[in-house]
Amino acid sequence: MMKYLSKRQLSHLQELLDTKEIAARIRARVNVQKESDDTDLTDGDESMTKMMLLELADIAAAQQRMSDHQYGICMECGCTIDYARLQVYATATRCTKCQSLHEQHYH
Repeated sequence: MMKYLSKRQLSHLQELLDTKEIAARIRARVNVQKESDDTDLTDGDESMTKMMLLELADIAAAQQRMSDHQYGICMECGCTIDYARLQVYATATRCTKCQSLHEQHYH
C-alpha cells in the first residue's frame, strides 16, 4: 500500500525547497560577484557556478512537480518517496530502493 505525503508534510517540504532556493541564489550571487571582481578564475570557480545552477534547476523542477501534484512520487516505480528521504534530499526524484539500483547501474 502506498502512503502519500500529508498536506502538513508537503507544506514543510515546500518550506525546505524555498529555503534551499534562497540559499542557492545567495551563493550564486556571491559567486557571480566574486567572478566579476576576479579575472583569474579557477576551474573550481567555474565548477562551483555550474553546481549552483544545477542545484537551482533541481529545486525548480521539484517545485514544478509539487505544482503538478507529482512531488514525492518516484520517477522509476511510481511509489511514494519516504518523507524522511525528502527531508534530507528535498529534490529527490527516486525512492531509496530505485536510487540505490540507479547508482549501482551507473557507477
